[in-house]
Amino acid sequence: MATNLRIRVEGDEFVISRSGAALSVTLKKMLDDGASDVITLSNIGSRNLSMIISYLETHAAVDLSDEEKRNFDDDFASGKGFGFLKKLMIDAHNLKIEGLKGVLAPKVADTLKILSDMWVFTDADDEFQTPGWEVWKESYVRTILKMDWAFLDLEKHRKRVLMEDLQEDTKKIRIQ
Repeated sequence: MATNLRIRVEGDEFVISRSGAALSVTLKKMLDDGASDVITLSNIGSRNLSMIISYLETHAAVDLSDEEKRNFDDDFASGKGFGFLKKLMIDAHNLKIEGLKGVLAPKVADTLKILSDMWVFTDADDEFQTPGWEVWKESYVRTILKMDWAFLDLEKHRKRVLMEDLQEDTKKIRIQ
């Protein structure tokens, strides 16, 4: 049995040690089930996989101290955009890599604090279009817009009622 495993994604082939692959519950299960030395993954992009392999190899390395691994984790996702971090988080979830999800979750959460809800649910998710995505997106945007219009209509209504009340009061004063 070879000490390395090859993973094929989007026509590209990546090499990872079996000890690194064992940190992913999904890859470990494939190996335990007798997968060959080449595994094809269809739900992960090649750029993401290269970063994931880098993470797995670093954490599988026996010669690195825990402090060096923590430093690697701190630098791992810094400088990456929200969309990329989110894709990486989804891939870590699909491959069941708890350690990587633990590294990415605080960075994604920190980014979410800064971004508006509208941006997160519309612009950032355009690459994750599921069959019902467009319907959901339109519904969400329409709901947000209705809220704004409802608020504006409420303000107009209040002003109109105030004006009518003022006119009524003015009429009463004139009559007296």
